[in-house]
Amino acid sequence: MAQLFKPLTGLSLALLLVACGTTDVKDSPADVPVADAEVPIEPAKPVPERAFPAETFYSLMVAELAGNRERYDIALNNYMQQALSTRDPGVVARATRIARFLELRKPSLEMALLWVEIEPENSEARVIAASELSEVGRLGEAFDHAAFLARQGNPLLLQTVAAYAGKGTDIEREKLLQSLTTLEPTQKSAVEYWMAMALVQQQVDQLDAAARSVAKAVALDDQHLQAQALQARIRYQQGDQVGALRQMAGLVDKSPDDQRLRLQYARLLAATDLAQAADQFEMLLHNNPGDPDLMLSLALIRFEQQDYAAAEPLLMQLMEEESRRSTAHYYMARIAQANGDYQDALSHYLKVELGPDFMPALVQTLEILVAARELKAANTRMNAVRAKLAGQAERLFALEAEVYGKYQHYDAAEQVLSSGLTAYPTSTRLLYSRALVNEQLDRLDLAEQDLRKVIRYEPNNATALNALGYTLADRTDRYDEAYQLISQAHSLKPGDAAIIDSLGWVHYRLGNYEEALLRLREALQLFPDPEIAAHLGEVLWVTGNQAEARAVWASGMALNPQNQVIPDTLRRLGAEL
Repeated sequence: MAQLFKPLTGLSLALLLVACGTTDVKDSPADVPVADAEVPIEPAKPVPERAFPAETFYSLMVAELAGNRERYDIALNNYMQQALSTRDPGVVARATRIARFLELRKPSLEMALLWVEIEPENSEARVIAASELSEVGRLGEAFDHAAFLARQGNPLLLQTVAAYAGKGTDIEREKLLQSLTTLEPTQKSAVEYWMAMALVQQQVDQLDAAARSVAKAVALDDQHLQAQALQARIRYQQGDQVGALRQMAGLVDKSPDDQRLRLQYARLLAATDLAQAADQFEMLLHNNPGDPDLMLSLALIRFEQQDYAAAEPLLMQLMEEESRRSTAHYYMARIAQANGDYQDALSHYLKVELGPDFMPALVQTLEILVAARELKAANTRMNAVRAKLAGQAERLFALEAEVYGKYQHYDAAEQVLSSGLTAYPTSTRLLYSRALVNEQLDRLDLAEQDLRKVIRYEPNNATALNALGYTLADRTDRYDEAYQLISQAHSLKPGDAAIIDSLGWVHYRLGNYEEALLRLREALQLFPDPEIAAHLGEVLWVTGNQAEARAVWASGMALNPQNQVIPDTLRRLGAEL
């Protein structure tokens, strides 16, 4: 990263003293995410040179020296302070570029908006502002900058904003579509305009409209490869995978050196043909050796193919890349786990840092430790994570208990949940989880207490109402009370299969066999599940429909052969399939 800050020579110091107002800084060009094209940046107009006060000069000199020493926090802080203080275009531009270089979204956006305010005609400022606004889903504001440049004859930024439509809310996306509709494209901007329109329509699932829009772009310029690539991607989403892949293959054959086209083709292939996708990624990596994104894509394909010998060298290289290190450790752990080397898997999982792979790694760490009955080690790890992620502690208590429960360590689960409730006494999530654990431990009085607390805190919690009602129907003779609770849950969620199953079960307990069969059949149709099949089969068996009961049980066991609820029912009834 140090290339952004070059050593300060005497000449550099002199220029900093008298001419920091110039915007023509070329250390790190703006890295603008663009959908299908790069937006050309107009050369900035020179700003008249002027001297800075000594205090400003000193602060900026410290910033440059700090940058050379890789103290980017000081460099950025000083430049931002002076940008706000002086409003000098050159200082603001430098602050913006440093923030972008460091990939710091909030400072980048703040400085870019200031830059546009000071130099509204500056295309680079507009491009960065639009990109950063798009990143945070402020599509309407981003579009205003793109539209400004489009009216100036530079329409490509429209695609950048359109490509980010997925980050906005439904309302933002609809507004963006309306804004695009009101923008009148010039002859020069028409292709990019219709591509932008297609991109937004694609992301709001208006695929037929998107296909019509991109067809207009292709009709205007049948040599525009990216327009045709977008057309292929939309065809793929519409269900014409064969046609889309054939179109992409043709484009790649027509322009074999176009790396972006080949990458788009490889990504489409990855959903249907891992072997061909791997071939494309191999070619991309050959032409771009060491590219971490390509290495990761190829490694994940090899992982999915269970070609661990090919995946491991790529992942080991990625461990040297800071931005990919955690993901590499996560998949190295998955490979070790698949090979039965749980100690090696743990060593990799524990090296996964905060990010998208952290929680999956944590879950797998718990699974390995609890399956090995290393409950103390599991609890120690979870305590450390809770201390680190205090804002997610409640969720982490529930997660730990869930894994304990999965392996039938119910006492340990109850202890963890009780600890969690000491810290979060009104947590309905933890109360509900502890109720289920206590039900497994036959502590029905404690389970009922916790469920009633949940209902007191959340009177319309259909899940808790149903859980308490089902427990009373299944484990006690308080059928009328159970019926009232389950009926209340059903009124709140009339289409919920689990609640309908409970309603059928309590009718069975009350002796209302016809209503029980009606409800249980409805539940099983809504959600084929072994437990619902066990209930329906039991009512059929008791009412003399033994052949149908056996058929229902057989189909239920086929859903999940490891589930024991149907075998337990058969043993209790003395029945056989």
